[in-house]
Amino acid sequence: MPNFSIIIPVYNASAYIEQSLASVFAQSYRDFEVIVVDDGSTDDTVDRVHKFSHHQSLRYVYQTNAGPAAARNTGLQLAKGELIAFLDADDLWHPRKLEAHFERMQTSGKIGLSFNWFEVLYDRPEGDRLMPWFAPPTKSTLQWQDFLIRNWTGTSSTVVIRADCLKGRRGFDARFRTGEDYQLWLEIAQDGWEVSFIADALTVYRKRPSSLTVDYLQIALDELLVMKQGVQSDDPSAKAAINLAIARRQVDVAWAYFRSGKKQLAWQSLKQGYQAIPQFIAERLTRKWLHRPRTSEISAKAL
Repeated sequence: MPNFSIIIPVYNASAYIEQSLASVFAQSYRDFEVIVVDDGSTDDTVDRVHKFSHHQSLRYVYQTNAGPAAARNTGLQLAKGELIAFLDADDLWHPRKLEAHFERMQTSGKIGLSFNWFEVLYDRPEGDRLMPWFAPPTKSTLQWQDFLIRNWTGTSSTVVIRADCLKGRRGFDARFRTGEDYQLWLEIAQDGWEVSFIADALTVYRKRPSSLTVDYLQIALDELLVMKQGVQSDDPSAKAAINLAIARRQVDVAWAYFRSGKKQLAWQSLKQGYQAIPQFIAERLTRKWLHRPRTSEISAKAL
């Protein structure tokens, strides 16, 4: 039984999958299996993956297109490792990625999820690498309330989870188009598992500049849906924290609509948030809108 199961969902990623797999097989820690779940690709992804078929740890599975949540769940069903790492088909890992996570997980059996910091690689001729659009956590252990503020993992390619965390769970929720991973991380943290942050940038997250605004709107909408439908609690203080998180996401959605020229939808989202928690919305607007960065700075700063 391998220590790690690495799950790579892929859909029409022939331009990137070879680089991603190369970064996996360059790991300093070698006790792993690799499960590539092809979610109905129509390009030559399968041919690119088969270039690595000499690695006995590699398993390729093809399925009819069902979305990233279903592809990851297929990988989870096949996984045999005690630890499960996720890698998107266009992202990259530093050679010490698995080694660092294994060492961190060994420090305590209470750690259910570990994640590392990351760089952003903009997919353009210059190949610019920049730090993410938000600052890293200021502590090494996070609680589930911390994850209500934001999805600190940034991308599932930074995450390793303990397989025991998944017992009794349905895996990734297909209701969420881009937030299915965020919902699962919240669920794991809310159940009392420790979440451990590794400050080293061990993942390269690939980003296409042409889709920045569209991505931001979709992420904001999905995170709002996660807060409304994917996070539940009967505890009064927890409910208050969730309601605050919903109001925060209403502002994020409004800002995304505003950036894309949909001012009426922006106003509607702000109105919904204001009716729930007026003081918070007013303070959030002051920071986000009245002191917003210049257009040239938007892609590089927290929004």
